[in-house]
Amino acid sequence: MEPRPKPRVLAVMAHPDDIEITCAGTLILLQREGWTVHLATMTAGDLGSMKHSRTAIAKSRRKEAAASAKLLGAGYTCLGFDDLTVAYGAESKRAVTGLLRAVQPDLMILHSPDCYMADHTESTRIAREAAFASTIPNWKATFNGKPARACSKMPAILYADPIDQIDHLGRRVPARYLVDITPAIGLKEQMLAAHDSQRSWLREQHGEDEYLRWMRRVGADRARDFRNRRVKYAEGFRPHLGHGFPRDDYLTASLGERVVKTLPSRGE
Repeated sequence: MEPRPKPRVLAVMAHPDDIEITCAGTLILLQREGWTVHLATMTAGDLGSMKHSRTAIAKSRRKEAAASAKLLGAGYTCLGFDDLTVAYGAESKRAVTGLLRAVQPDLMILHSPDCYMADHTESTRIAREAAFASTIPNWKATFNGKPARACSKMPAILYADPIDQIDHLGRRVPARYLVDITPAIGLKEQMLAAHDSQRSWLREQHGEDEYLRWMRRVGADRARDFRNRRVKYAEGFRPHLGHGFPRDDYLTASLGERVVKTLPSRGE
């Protein structure tokens, strides 16, 4: 009997450090349960500096993202679109389709569709639609310049918490799944700290390590939804329930008691 292949999770977000902020704790826990993890960003975050040129900051941030992924034992891909211009269209959709066909994920984690900026919400729209297209042989796409064969199935999709857990109107966004990431918080912090260009920028502004402290505050705030004092840090997710998409609950199946479900979403 052939060994059962490892399940695969692909996180696709807009900028280097978005994944670390929103869902790295859960990715760490999945990796510890035997999952193969791949991280991808639509951009290199090439506008994320007050001092350096776009070329210089893009080079630095790609290195930082790769270093963060290495801490997890994960792969990393930057799709190379310009910062603040991520937009749905054939080019971006084919690029993410090619990535999906290369990684063949069972599960994909994306930005919340009601996150605060267009790069985030457009990245989600592109990746979701690329997932739908990834199984269609006549939808052509390449990865690293080579034709990418159609996927045999679509991945299940989870939306991570929006930044600060609020939507465009400042309303707190409820999570369908709560994941206790307390045992992963140390490595999550190390991964975020690998993004030194952003950490240094905020440290200069605030005079303290606000970058890491903010991440912990957000995780502690979501942990309060557990109503369990032993849970210090948590991440929240909502499933994509659109027609035709898988609805497998990989989090509960893999992480067991570290996952709590809230009230079911309509259609579950």
